[in-house]
Amino acid sequence: MSKVTHLKTGVIVCFLIIAASFYLYATFSSQAQKSPDPYLTANQQAAQFPSNIGLDCAGCHGPGKTTPFLAGQEFHKDAHAASDMSVHAKIGPNGTPVASCKACHTVNGDMTTALPAENPQSTVNRANMTQTCGACHKEAVGTFHLSIHGSRSESGNAKAATCADCHGSHSIEPVKSTASTMSRANAEMMCAKCHSQNVADYDISSHGQAAKGGDLKAPTCLSCHTAVSHLTAPLSKRDFNLQMVNNCGACHTKQAPSYRDTFHGQATALDFKPAATCADCHTPHKNLPASDVRSSVHKDNLVQTCSSCHTNVNANFVMYSPHPEPDNADKSALVYYVSHFMEWLLLGTFTFFGIHTLLWIQRSIVAYVSEKHERSPDDDVYVVRFAKVHRFTHLLIVVSFILLAATGLPLMFYYTSWGQALEQLGGGLEVTRVVHRVCAVITLIYALIHIVYVFKKAVIERKYSILYGPDSMVPRLSDLNDLWNMVRWFFYLGPRPKLDRWTYWEKFDYFAVFWGVPVIGISGLMLWFPTFVTEFLPGVALNLAVIVHGEEALLATAFIFAFHFFHNHLRPENFPMDTVIFTGKMTLSRFKEERSVEYQRLVSEGNLDSVLTSPPSRFARVASKVFGFAAYISGLLMVGAIFITLILRH
Repeated sequence: MSKVTHLKTGVIVCFLIIAASFYLYATFSSQAQKSPDPYLTANQQAAQFPSNIGLDCAGCHGPGKTTPFLAGQEFHKDAHAASDMSVHAKIGPNGTPVASCKACHTVNGDMTTALPAENPQSTVNRANMTQTCGACHKEAVGTFHLSIHGSRSESGNAKAATCADCHGSHSIEPVKSTASTMSRANAEMMCAKCHSQNVADYDISSHGQAAKGGDLKAPTCLSCHTAVSHLTAPLSKRDFNLQMVNNCGACHTKQAPSYRDTFHGQATALDFKPAATCADCHTPHKNLPASDVRSSVHKDNLVQTCSSCHTNVNANFVMYSPHPEPDNADKSALVYYVSHFMEWLLLGTFTFFGIHTLLWIQRSIVAYVSEKHERSPDDDVYVVRFAKVHRFTHLLIVVSFILLAATGLPLMFYYTSWGQALEQLGGGLEVTRVVHRVCAVITLIYALIHIVYVFKKAVIERKYSILYGPDSMVPRLSDLNDLWNMVRWFFYLGPRPKLDRWTYWEKFDYFAVFWGVPVIGISGLMLWFPTFVTEFLPGVALNLAVIVHGEEALLATAFIFAFHFFHNHLRPENFPMDTVIFTGKMTLSRFKEERSVEYQRLVSEGNLDSVLTSPPSRFARVASKVFGFAAYISGLLMVGAIFITLILRH
């Protein structure tokens, strides 16, 4: 072979060797790019594969396929490691793990159903999570839909937290474990995934700082938000705030009673949603002490805080104390002394008339049993006892007073079942507060009617006897003499005293109303128009108005329903109902017996005929008894509930 031929053959061989080298280099380079780095995690390895090869779970988890190992490592290494340390890895009764990968990621172990979580058909998709977890946790999933997260998820809110958001996906620990995402130490981090601003506020709050300082009693997210998981969620944010009052009171035991002494506290106890709760004043998460300038209850921020509910708030208004302590003279001497004065007034009145009534009952029963009761001609003759104006005024008093008591007592006795039932019977505080104010206006009307009547008699008609003498309600020395003789009769030391037109106990009843109407009325108007009042008076005046209005109303209610009812209805000689105030008429025989001094005076003056009248009509008698018994029984039920409550409480 010639040299030229050998040269040609060598060139061709070299060319083939070079070409083969390039081919092999390109081939191995391409394979190297497709091979995962054994030192990368499963997720990082998966990320190296080009998207155009369509890798998904079914590519490895199909029928007849096993989980691949690359460089000695499983796919999803991190997930496996977390799951192996979780509560699901514990051995169950059948000797297998409580929950395997297939249990959560497939439908009945069918590997073709192992789909990415983003796939709507995936068993671990957010929309299907509760159903998947519920296969084992039937009780938990049965209550989850009641929670705030569950209810929102069911309503179509895709962002609402599901099981994995709170409990984790693979590293799931028992709720009571310190390693659990639901533990005190980790709950804040878990909640911050969705509620970052709330958690940020909590971090700087008194609660957050106490928790970070190691105070095991300091509340965390789950201490207050118990309905985020498996407890029934409140119907609204306002319902939640109302429920939280009791939660706050469980820790803040000093502030809770003082809060309940105010309208805010009493109204929230009766589920009145507009009333201010702890969260409204102290904020839900960024609650700080009043000394902190960032606090919503710092003195420089109170006008703004109170303005969220009240209009025209000024510096005087915020001097009102939402946590009054009537037994703490150092906090407010005015509140302390006014509160104790009203308590002693109540105690003194009830002590005196309680003893007076008990003595009267026993003596009256003995007298009624021992005395003869024979019918006389005077039983068919009637005299006028009350004029029409007085009967109309008394009718307004009865209606307004019963309704004022029925709508006001539930606030004072909010903690009793009867107080709550009475409030609900009236339609709730939204309705009863309107009724209460309407009756307050009626009270003002009958007070003006009586003032005009007295003014007309004394000034225009110049009948000054209405201001003094036997026809007047003004107390006289003879009333003290009647009281002394009455006490002697109680103790069987003398005869029953002879009485005039108005007795000492009737005058006390009269002035109880005469004193009570302006006291209760003015204090009530102050509470009705608080911002107007604080244009002229400091806010502490509202605290005093709350005390005076409540205590005086309690005194008036209990006195009228207990002692006034006894004086006029429960005595044996009047039992069961005295209708004179409604018909305005009484028999001549009773007039002679009960008002003997007035009777003798009319006879001696020749004026007896001026008071004689016809008997009341049948309609008047029936209507009087129906209306009277309705008011009478209502009052007795309320006063009975009051006394039982006060006795049991003390």
